[in-house]
Amino acid sequence: MLYQRTLLRELALSVAGILVILVAIALVTLFIRLLGEAARGELANEAVITFLGFNLLYFLPVLLSLALFIGVLLVFTRLWRDSEMVIWLNTGLSLYQWVAPVLKLAVPLVLIITFLTLILIPWSLNKRDEFRQELKSHSETSLITPGLFAEAQNGKRVYFVEGLNPFTGVIKNVFLQSEDKDKIGIVVAEQGKHRLEEDGARYLILKNGRRYEGTPGQGDYSSMEFERYWIRLEPGVIKDSSKNSKQARLTTLLQSSDPVYKGELIWRLGFPVSAMILALMAIPLAVVNNRSKRSFSLIGALLIYFIYNNLQSVGQAWVVQERIHMVTGFLVGHVPMLLTMVVLFILRSRLQPLFWKKN
Repeated sequence: MLYQRTLLRELALSVAGILVILVAIALVTLFIRLLGEAARGELANEAVITFLGFNLLYFLPVLLSLALFIGVLLVFTRLWRDSEMVIWLNTGLSLYQWVAPVLKLAVPLVLIITFLTLILIPWSLNKRDEFRQELKSHSETSLITPGLFAEAQNGKRVYFVEGLNPFTGVIKNVFLQSEDKDKIGIVVAEQGKHRLEEDGARYLILKNGRRYEGTPGQGDYSSMEFERYWIRLEPGVIKDSSKNSKQARLTTLLQSSDPVYKGELIWRLGFPVSAMILALMAIPLAVVNNRSKRSFSLIGALLIYFIYNNLQSVGQAWVVQERIHMVTGFLVGHVPMLLTMVVLFILRSRLQPLFWKKN
């Protein structure tokens, strides 16, 4: 029908526009945070973009759900503001007939959210940890960045290089401070280069420099010049990190009797369910009072969204604490909102929205 095609096109454009804005905000926020980690030496510079993708993927279900909710709400709010909804309803359409075009847009997005939360995100979290461990296992040369101080071996070594030739791998004007058996050693050299031996050992070979060891003025203080100085680079130790519930596969969550895994399962299943309920709830929430020229729909929508998330968190927490059954914990977050949606549809379908004044 004409009204469905028109509404569906407008809904798609609205949701897409809001999603682009939300993704842009998330990208900027995550990028700034990752740059801070890279500046503190907690993350390699070359891994910033990769981790940006992993982190954005983790927040994508929330962004999709929020974009769907706000997009539907804004479109219907505009229809009421411009009196288009009044015209359509006067032709014999009921408020319930607007559910179908919303479902045509919401169902594919909800399926995407389901796939993300149940399958793709746990896989990406595992890959992110594997990549992080792989970065830690790299030699110390991966931490050396021109113009920046870099720590290695939990602060026992500090590097600083002035320049790096990306074609030859030669570093220039090297500064190295190391701590060995409570002795501080400082090495400065004109240049250096990383070398990998056949047995897998890694070395940093420094040329034309000087080494200082000990405390100046003390008897153990020494200074020496060198033409070539070899420093063995130990690979980072990979620690076995136990996977948390967010990284567990769906089959593991279904088979496990651990309350933490049960709580994670209802949280994942709750994402697509809440996205669908919020999308449908936006239809009656968008009803506004044209006479007063004021709308509290956006404020009410935000309150409902936060209350919904809190209810889901409460249900998950109670399941983890073994205070209620898993099914009950799932219903705690969704049944109140489902009933609220039904009540709103009943009230709004009478064309007597709340807060309207009668003549």
